[in-house]
Amino acid sequence: MKYSAHPKCFKLIIIMDEPMNATQLKSVVDKSNDLFAKLKKKYLGLNGYLVFSSPYGQCEVTTNLVNILNYFPLMISDYKQKDKGLQLLNKINLIEAENKKSSGNPKSTEKLRQQLNEIVKCLDVIEDTFIEIRFKEINYNIVCELQKDELVSQEYTPQTKASVRIVLGTIKNIQ
Repeated sequence: MKYSAHPKCFKLIIIMDEPMNATQLKSVVDKSNDLFAKLKKKYLGLNGYLVFSSPYGQCEVTTNLVNILNYFPLMISDYKQKDKGLQLLNKINLIEAENKKSSGNPKSTEKLRQQLNEIVKCLDVIEDTFIEIRFKEINYNIVCELQKDELVSQEYTPQTKASVRIVLGTIKNIQ
C-alpha cells in the first residue's frame, strides 16, 4: 500500500497502485494509436477511430484531460478537483455562449482556462476504461477477422457474429 499526495491538489489517497497521470496516459494513447495503425495496415478496409469507453460514456481517445472532463467526466476519478473542473467548464461554456449572442465586448475566459488547466493536472483517470474501435463504415468480414486478431483483446472483445465491438484493452492493460 502506498500513500500519494499531490502538492497542488491537497488530497491524500491511499492507493494500491500509482494513479494514472498525464504522462502515463500519453504513453497509453501512443501505444493504442500504434496498435490501431498496425491493424489498419493489416486490414486495408478498416475505417474507424479509437474511443475511450465504459458503460458510463465515451469520448475519442485523447491526452487532453480538459476534453475528457468535458465529454466523458465519468472517466475521471471522483474528487473535489473534478467537481471544481466541471464548474469551471460550465462557466467557460456559459461565457462563450453569451459572447456568441452579444455584439458588445466579449468577456474573457482566459483566467478560468488557466485555473482549469491547473486543476486537470490533479485529475486521475479510471484505469478500467476500455479503448475500442468505432467504425465509420462497417465491413463485417473485417470485424470477424479483428475479433480473432492477436492485437485485439480476446478477453473483452465479444466473439460473436452479432457483435461489432472491438476492444484493444483497458487503459491499465495497455499501459
